Amino acid sequence: MFDIKQKNLGQSGDAGADIVTLLQARFGAFPVHIQRRGLVRIDIAQMDIIPLLSYLRMETPFVQLTHMTVIDWIEDGEFELMYLVTAPKLLTSLMICFRFPREGAEVESVFNLWLQAETYEQEINEMFGIHFPGSPRQGIPFILEGWNDIPPMRREFDTLAYCQRVHPDRPGRSGEDSRAYIGRAFGEKGYLK
Repeated sequence: MFDIKQKNLGQSGDAGADIVTLLQARFGAFPVHIQRRGLVRIDIAQMDIIPLLSYLRMETPFVQLTHMTVIDWIEDGEFELMYLVTAPKLLTSLMICFRFPREGAEVESVFNLWLQAETYEQEINEMFGIHFPGSPRQGIPFILEGWNDIPPMRREFDTLAYCQRVHPDRPGRSGEDSRAYIGRAFGEKGYLK
């Protein structure tokens, strides 16, 4: 079991269950799903994200922010933000998730806990339009220099319409079915027409 002074959760096989027990005692009940050995998903309320991540970072072996990503639940009018936090010595990760409204999407920055969050938050800001107050590079182009459309990872963004508008067909271009090309070029059975 967890020893707070030593940041010790015992064996890596038990670490996920042990930390969930510890977190639920401290933050109340929340949904838990064991994704696989060494990966546990927990769903929490948005208001608990900073206290929970701060606790993990300062008081437990879960000291590494491995990844941040977003899912667009357009049908529900929500985004889901996921933090993957890892205890490297235990080979165990927690996937900490919460949902929040798409309209006026704003989430408190975790830059003060993990410096690498600056890059994740900048990318999420640019690709989904989610704002992270207090994060240093909000609004600074990361990949999409000169972008003047809606954020391209939002599900309402029409990639085909954008490509047709910005990169129209030019004379001389032609398309070819890749299966037919492979069959003709390499003579593989089943690909020839």
